[in-house]
Amino acid sequence: MDNYFLDMFRGKLNTKTSDVEKAFKRSKYYIEGETTDEEVTTIAKRIVEKKLAIINSEYMQWFELLLAFVFAVIAYMAPIWILTFQVKMRQLEMEDEVMQFQTIILMLMRIERVNVEIILEWLERYSNIFKAPITKCVNNYEAGAWEALEEMKEDVSYIPLVRIIESLQAAVEKIPITDAFDELDSERDYYQEKRKESNERLIKRKGMIGKAIGFAPMVCMFVGYLIVPLVFIGLTSMSTSFSSMTAK
Repeated sequence: MDNYFLDMFRGKLNTKTSDVEKAFKRSKYYIEGETTDEEVTTIAKRIVEKKLAIINSEYMQWFELLLAFVFAVIAYMAPIWILTFQVKMRQLEMEDEVMQFQTIILMLMRIERVNVEIILEWLERYSNIFKAPITKCVNNYEAGAWEALEEMKEDVSYIPLVRIIESLQAAVEKIPITDAFDELDSERDYYQEKRKESNERLIKRKGMIGKAIGFAPMVCMFVGYLIVPLVFIGLTSMSTSFSSMTAK
């Protein structure tokens, strides 16, 4: 019932209790003979003084505008931040997959009668991110091994995988596979150490973020329940003292 009259008088700053009383007596909520004038006056005062006055005095404050700008910037930058995060995660996945390729090649290169095509088939079987270019290379391998590998090298921009492709191209030119991948052990050890160092930095960063999140409630409680009230009391006392001095 109150919302009906609030919608009627919203924005009308000069609304008086008598105006609401007249509107109430013309509305469907007024039952002649049952609703007394005292009840109408009580309802009108409640609507005007406790609800309508608050609604009509409402206006946009500075912190609401500031929050709107903050949320707008966050919403605008969120897609870029998400893409940056996905790029970082994809980079880690690419490193893992290339290290997996290196492990597969290290196991296959010691087996007799293993050629480049067999290695590519095994890489295709265990690939995920680079599955499309490897599958394309396997399908085009019969038409020309070097050309198929060269086309895959053009499709791939990840340098560690490009080095593996170049080694496969060297193995196609009748160089033994063991000679083509003679530096694979040292490269794999290098990437393992690099990944270990990256993981340690990531764990350290997560630990710092976790500590900050863990201490945040305590800091907020300390500031909100101790510092802010003390500052408010101090400012109030100072203002009262200045007022007393001015009055004297």
